[in-house]
Amino acid sequence: MFYQLPPVGSPIVVDSSTKLTDVAAFLSYQTQFYASGTAALAAALLAVLAKSQKSFKSGQAEILLPAYGCPDLISAAVFAGVKPVLVDLEAERPWLDLPSLVSAISDNTIAIVAVDLFGISERWTQLRALADQHQLVLIEDSAQYFPGGDEQVAWQGDMVVLSFGRGKPVSLLGGGAVLTKKEALYKHLPTRPAVPESWQQHVLFSLKSSLYNVMIAPRLYWILKALPFLHLGETRYHPLHSIDAMESIRTRMLAGNIIRYQNDAGAVVRHERISSMLDTLNTINNLPKACGSQVNHRLLRYPLLVEAEFRDTAYRRFYRAGFGVSVLYPTDLVKIAGLEFLAVQGQRFPNAEAFAVRLLTLPTYADFSEKDIKKINTILRDIKH
Repeated sequence: MFYQLPPVGSPIVVDSSTKLTDVAAFLSYQTQFYASGTAALAAALLAVLAKSQKSFKSGQAEILLPAYGCPDLISAAVFAGVKPVLVDLEAERPWLDLPSLVSAISDNTIAIVAVDLFGISERWTQLRALADQHQLVLIEDSAQYFPGGDEQVAWQGDMVVLSFGRGKPVSLLGGGAVLTKKEALYKHLPTRPAVPESWQQHVLFSLKSSLYNVMIAPRLYWILKALPFLHLGETRYHPLHSIDAMESIRTRMLAGNIIRYQNDAGAVVRHERISSMLDTLNTINNLPKACGSQVNHRLLRYPLLVEAEFRDTAYRRFYRAGFGVSVLYPTDLVKIAGLEFLAVQGQRFPNAEAFAVRLLTLPTYADFSEKDIKKINTILRDIKH
């Protein structure tokens, strides 16, 4: 009980000496920064709507997005005044099901929002072909992915949405961004004046970062998990109320935290060891390997699919042992409290439902050791037998 690894989490550095011009991933993009990843996605949708040559009444323009995902996708769509149309996943994959996606395209569709879930890349070549064929904007939700230092930048969307919130690859405990190479979209992104930086802002960010760095340590994280009002790990729908700029202090600290993330030389080794361990359990779906992820492709979490009948038992065993294993989102978006309005009579998302009840994710950050991997292997084998 008194030792609990968080599912995700890397220390924040208070370092403003590095500039965004030192971060290769940003150099070929025009960028706007916002107060959250949700606000960034809403801004991207507003830009797509403004660029559209069609005239839509409020809520008439449609965007296509996966039926399994974060409720913040819906928050952004509702704020932007577009209609979210859900599309099932491909069976046993974190990808949009392509035939279902094609069937969902209508005369009112303006964009496809696809997600790099866990850091696993979507099938961008196929999505690009579909988007171009139907003259749709392709938005890449990369809140769970940022390229490592040894990776080529693999973003493929017309617009790329990033989040710097708690538990993201590059975390500043808040903030987000929209990146695009298309001037026709960039000029329609809403702009907001950043709050001028002050010493109070700097002190508050430093204190929050220091407290966060301390509390994600396994010897203390269990305290946070025990506080019900924090709702850690819960999937909740929160409406978006405004689009604001990212605080200047976070913008200034961003590059230093990107470099820290990219310089984690052990990340690839941890991915390899987890993958090798899962390969010895031939009844478990090693999702990154099944999706063709390269060894050096950075993952926020390491996902696997287990048999539904023992997934919850496995999770409880892992939790009692102090491992930061997560089931992520408990169900498809339609069944999440507050999102009942998404339901269409007779429509189901069987692949998303099956994915939700079989998913477990393993931590991939530096505190996750070889010893932990061996213990997880033992637990999985014990439960199976």
